[in-house]
Amino acid sequence: MTAENAKPNEEEVLLAFSVEPTHDGNTLQRYLKEYPEYSAALVACSIELMVAPTRSDEVVSASETAVDRAWQRFQSAINAPDGTILTNPFAKLNPTAFRSLAKQLDVTNLLLVRLRDRAVDAATIPRRFVEKLATELGATADAVMAYLSSPPGMVSNHSFRSIGKPTVTAQISFEHAIETSQLTQAQQETIKALKD
Repeated sequence: MTAENAKPNEEEVLLAFSVEPTHDGNTLQRYLKEYPEYSAALVACSIELMVAPTRSDEVVSASETAVDRAWQRFQSAINAPDGTILTNPFAKLNPTAFRSLAKQLDVTNLLLVRLRDRAVDAATIPRRFVEKLATELGATADAVMAYLSSPPGMVSNHSFRSIGKPTVTAQISFEHAIETSQLTQAQQETIKALKD
């Protein structure tokens, strides 16, 4: 028996059936007629494919967002100095809302990411800027400052995408963050005017 005349085994037939564009009755009948010896397995596979939940990109994206939020809550809870649960005011923002917040504050996404990830030393952030940020986030200035003052955390998706072992980077001053976050000169001056 040559390779050309060899019939596919059950696993190969089931795999071929599972990648068909549709798994309707006509497709099943065609496979049952061609491979009657695998009829029980084909019927079982057909049923499994019909009842298996389908996952759209929106569902996957929503679940990833939920995982990121849960991870941030967990990190906030373990980083809280007195054991109280620290709320991340940025956690409720989806990517569009995050970009919108940056526009409302007239800052770059990079600066806002640095603030969210607590890469900026909170002691160097002007109180008036924190108050402005808190207003836009719909939180109190004290809650935002408590979050920004907690130890820097590692963003969860960085740990899964990095080649080497990810580490938490050292915090930088607010002044240094302003100078290195691709802000225009006008944006820098506006933010510097908020100094205490």
